[in-house]
Amino acid sequence: MNKKEAAVWLSVSEKTLERAVKDGKLSARMEKGKTRDILVFDDDELARFKEQREQPTHLPSVVKTEPPQPLQSLMIQNQTSLDNQDRQIETGSVAHLAEAMESLADAQKMTVLQNKPTLNLHEAALMSGLSVTSLEKAVKAGSLKTFTGLRGSKVIRRKDLDQFIDELS
Repeated sequence: MNKKEAAVWLSVSEKTLERAVKDGKLSARMEKGKTRDILVFDDDELARFKEQREQPTHLPSVVKTEPPQPLQSLMIQNQTSLDNQDRQIETGSVAHLAEAMESLADAQKMTVLQNKPTLNLHEAALMSGLSVTSLEKAVKAGSLKTFTGLRGSKVIRRKDLDQFIDELS
């Protein structure tokens, strides 16, 4: 489907479609038109995007959250350490706390990436645990499909990355 047809089908403006591609919510490919190149969208991906847009966006007003398990256990260990040592913090405890907070930030990034339908090479490397170089070699060999984004960057569909990883196993 071209950009104009996709915009009409989704009941959004063409600018909204371009923004969705730029934000990585949709992927598009360029194809030769009669007089110039045109953006073309995958019908299945547009259907998923439309379904996501129709989901309610409001959140409950009160959400009960608990700290992640590694951080919670560290807090308990640090409290015990403080109680046992007259409230003096060991430098090792601070390092462990910083490490736990860093892993929590990585987990939050992973959660955001898991919801994206398309990824750039760096995001795909983070999600797969493979290096960017390995992914570039796979793209060059043709075993991992990519599409060119609006600004010329390589974009990988999440389903293609999952399929590539499954083939490696």
